[in-house]
Amino acid sequence: MEPTLYQDDLVIVNTADTKAVDGQVYAFNYEGEPVIKRLTRDAGRWWLTSDNADQRKYHRKSCEGSECIIVGRVVKRESERL
Repeated sequence: MEPTLYQDDLVIVNTADTKAVDGQVYAFNYEGEPVIKRLTRDAGRWWLTSDNADQRKYHRKSCEGSECIIVGRVVKRESERL
């Protein structure tokens, strides 16, 4: 998620806020793994996207069904970076 989030950044997740909203950043259980991604809506489908410019390495992934569960919305981040 660089440049929005970096390794070792601390995030606060509101687990009560699981309503999908286009463009917001969420914590997900994606295929059994914890991930933080931006949720986007395109062509009637939901996608997990990264803010990283290298979209070949960090390509978007479909967010459907029980393989993509919203844990909560990221509401705050703390970083050592300026």
